[in-house]
Amino acid sequence: MPSAEAAANGARGLRTLRKRNAILEGARREFLRHGYAATSMDRVARAAAVSKATVYSHFSDKEALFRALTEQLVGERLSELFGASPREALPSEPAAALRELAARCLASREGQPPFLSFLRLVIGESERFPELARTFVAQLERTGVAQVVHLFEALPAGPDAEMRARVFMGALVHLILMQDLLHGREVAPVDRQTYAAVLVDLVSRVG
Repeated sequence: MPSAEAAANGARGLRTLRKRNAILEGARREFLRHGYAATSMDRVARAAAVSKATVYSHFSDKEALFRALTEQLVGERLSELFGASPREALPSEPAAALRELAARCLASREGQPPFLSFLRLVIGESERFPELARTFVAQLERTGVAQVVHLFEALPAGPDAEMRARVFMGALVHLILMQDLLHGREVAPVDRQTYAAVLVDLVSRVG
């Protein structure tokens, strides 16, 4: 059995994690509601139902808080796309994995998913706060891009795997921007299943 001290340390660690998650959730709501510039650490503290000192004990400043929120939301989105458990993992065959990845990326949902709402915020604030956009892109580069490149490297030999991976991701982002972020589903009524199938066929061809 764990000692009383170990149990107490475990309970403190759980409380700390819960407070950190509450701060991140409060920050997400405030950033989306008011934008980056108008969101203060006071607002975040109130939204998270913690003291301002508690917020600063976890995050040194607003930019650090935004970076942590970016990492969390990008991580959650990548878990949705690539699978957070073996049961949810992509198929082992590379082409099948790409088809499933494209389908997950373009899957329709009710309401605006948190990741897309956050992406809209980053784009809207990128002119005034370019560092926020760079943080967002850097997180995607470190995690998502590498995983997609790995899938293309597993395909039969063909053109540059990284370039094909970027074309693949760029085409998916294009449709999401057109139909979701710019509310263009009626203007550009592209069938997403067909789009994903044609895209994977194009980028996975050899020669």
